[in-house]
Amino acid sequence: MKKVILTGGAGFVGSAVIKELLQNDVKVWAVVRPGFSSRLSMSRLAGLPINYVECDLKDLRNLPAMLEERDFDVWYQFAWDGLFGEELTDYHKQAANIVYMMNAITAAAFTRCRKFVGAGSVSQYELFMPADKNQEGDKHRVYKAAKMSCQYLGAGAAASQNIEFIWPIITNIYGAGEKSPRLINSMIRKLQNKEHQALSRGDQFYDFIYITDAAKAFRLIGEHGRENRNYIIAQGMAGPLRDFLNVVKDVVDPEAELGFGELAFNGYYLPKECYDITQLAEDTGFVPEITFEEGIRLTSDWIRSGK
Repeated sequence: MKKVILTGGAGFVGSAVIKELLQNDVKVWAVVRPGFSSRLSMSRLAGLPINYVECDLKDLRNLPAMLEERDFDVWYQFAWDGLFGEELTDYHKQAANIVYMMNAITAAAFTRCRKFVGAGSVSQYELFMPADKNQEGDKHRVYKAAKMSCQYLGAGAAASQNIEFIWPIITNIYGAGEKSPRLINSMIRKLQNKEHQALSRGDQFYDFIYITDAAKAFRLIGEHGRENRNYIIAQGMAGPLRDFLNVVKDVVDPEAELGFGELAFNGYYLPKECYDITQLAEDTGFVPEITFEEGIRLTSDWIRSGK
């Protein structure tokens, strides 16, 4: 793999993948939003030796006309509009992501790209869980359905263009550099501030992966991944959520008391197999390097640093 094109590069995951690619002598073209150049110095991409193309998501179909380079090895599609809060339930915004995805594949074909790697979510699997009360109140089904649609429609569109299509499934990525309100990031901040952490019982299966390991997994998928394989981006150490959160407490504030059982759990109990990284390891040789305890320490130190 010598050169790639990537959308969503300014985000938490996309920027980490760019750094991983650069460390392995891969040339990167990053598709960024119009006006990004004026914000570059304050972004996660500041100082990185990459090429930029300013193009709005809704204009991806027109990207080849803005780009002289051709014959990319891989197109990484990380851009997604509406990842947090009420935007997850906005069906206009989530449906638009499907169009962006299809236009990206069209653009990839025009640039003679050989492989297309997307970014799925483990929450997609919840769409196949047996119907129960949780489905009635599942506000995020719009987001999950949009991700699933991108997987199946994208595979068909890519096949028609003779592009190899791979849809890795992200479980729970955390680490230094994250600014989102997701569980690990927000919990570390609460513990550092001596705030009480109310939780469910925590008996559902989870797995987490540190950001640099996740970036390595995406690089290896770009290099060695194959179509029609189930690549799970995880550490491969799935267990009850409670066990992970106790590690967070022990690293950040051993004296804290976590409020297990204080919140009702209204989600889904995914089977442990949803976090199986066997196919990823077999095809790419992926082995995670950062243990969960070490990753929490690195993340906590980064948050304390104020960066």
